[in-house]
Amino acid sequence: MTYRSGTRGLAIAAAAAAIAIAATRPASAMPNFAQAYGVPCSECHIQIPALNAYGRYVQRTGYSGLNPHVLQREIPIWIDYPVSYSQQAPNAGAWDIGSLGLHADGAFGTPSSTWTYHIQQWIWQSSQAGGLDTAWVAYNNFFNGTGHIFAGKLQVPAPSEFSQWFDVSGLTVNSSAEMTVGEHTYQLDANRWGYKFSYIPTSFDVEVAYVTSGADLNGFNAYDWAQDKTWQYKFAYANRGNPFEGGYYGARGSWPLSEGGFDQYYTNGFYAQRDPVQGWPGFVATYQMNHDSNPGAGAPPAGSNGLSYELFDNVGKRGLISVGEQFTNDGLGTHTQIGNIDASYHVARFITLYGEAALGVGQKPTWGGLIWFALPVGPLWPPLSQTGW
Repeated sequence: MTYRSGTRGLAIAAAAAAIAIAATRPASAMPNFAQAYGVPCSECHIQIPALNAYGRYVQRTGYSGLNPHVLQREIPIWIDYPVSYSQQAPNAGAWDIGSLGLHADGAFGTPSSTWTYHIQQWIWQSSQAGGLDTAWVAYNNFFNGTGHIFAGKLQVPAPSEFSQWFDVSGLTVNSSAEMTVGEHTYQLDANRWGYKFSYIPTSFDVEVAYVTSGADLNGFNAYDWAQDKTWQYKFAYANRGNPFEGGYYGARGSWPLSEGGFDQYYTNGFYAQRDPVQGWPGFVATYQMNHDSNPGAGAPPAGSNGLSYELFDNVGKRGLISVGEQFTNDGLGTHTQIGNIDASYHVARFITLYGEAALGVGQKPTWGGLIWFALPVGPLWPPLSQTGW
């Protein structure tokens, strides 16, 4: 592939920006759940915050795959404190210690009528006043417990790694999911206000959502013409006992243009992933195609696409190393290519250390690091096998 000099700078600039905002990525380690069950984080995670097959099941069921009585015995509050570092020669490195998040998540009701919820408010976000990241509630007892309806500021239907991954940048700030085509920036990995229905039988994941604004609390009733309105959906093979998962995700929406009118767009994407178990490394791969009918500023209709892949494996019981690459083509002449090498180590319960080299074509690497504290405020309960639950 031939890259213009301007797009080379764009690729590494995107990598640098990804590292700069990594400290404010959506985070879902749920340390209070581990405390309630008396289990290690590896019960649900490949490496915090990336989820294994069982953790992805808990995520897509809105936590109702867990016993609500067990969750209720733990204080539902936990604190999210990321400290990040980034550096690209010849510039000096920079630390960001100004992010602090407060979470409340859990369950209430009875096994026959279970409600679950998650709220995340950034108290500080990159040394500024923080915003509302997440605020949803779900009812989980449709179709004998396999149907779940969510309302609020929620995770859109997409591969789990779009929102929860162990890279400092890379797929955590996914260049395909957030591709810009003309005036339109895709939000396929965002938390947005709306409604979602999930149908989760034993080996399938079917999700459909209608979403609008990604703003703070003021976005909860923003359904006017100035909002990006999107139907987003996902259909996948996913079994909580199988390390392999794969399927389709897509979107159909309308983006308001600054000069008036709308960009009618759609996405078709495919993904596959496997956890690193049974002596084999793990992988994740996505291929995404988009169409924008009117990108704005006089640009013609555009067909864009993106490809990403990553290989990763455990190093001992606490470490993990990964290598990945992403390519995007916005359909208007701009191509990007970003590679990343990441390593992470679970230092102690609820404390994880991450490091990364992000690489752009013809550019010096951007070095990034993150120390993530995910701290519950309640006690560690004995494992369920010792309590009779």
